[in-house]
Amino acid sequence: MKRTTLTLVVVILITAIVAGMLLVNWAWNEEPKLYTYPVSVNDKTYTITVLTNWTSAPEVYLPEFDTNYVCVDFRGPERAMVFFNITIPADLIGGNISLVWKYYEQNTDRYTISNNGTHQSIQMTFYHTASVEHFEIRGTEGVS
Repeated sequence: MKRTTLTLVVVILITAIVAGMLLVNWAWNEEPKLYTYPVSVNDKTYTITVLTNWTSAPEVYLPEFDTNYVCVDFRGPERAMVFFNITIPADLIGGNISLVWKYYEQNTDRYTISNNGTHQSIQMTFYHTASVEHFEIRGTEGVS
């Protein structure tokens, strides 16, 4: 009797773990995709990458008059949990890095930033609710 109960508990536990993993996978909508964006400043081209599970390619662009930040827009009507990892060359945007979402600077506990010496990477998860979710990666230094 004890073996049957133990076996039943193990089967229920394994089933719960598998169901949880499936639910987490469904919540992410899509497998992450890597998008590459070449941007030109003066005579040099820099490559920005975005790894995301969003359903379509985000828009990546530099503002017209300021080179100390990069804009990334996630467009679409879907409501979903979105993950992104944006990687920018450190010689394009450098210094102290911050993240602005919908024109509000985010607290550093909302995102993760890393620097490998040549690139800055910003990771964040957010809930997409608007038709456009606008982000800016700002640095205190940039290409002139």
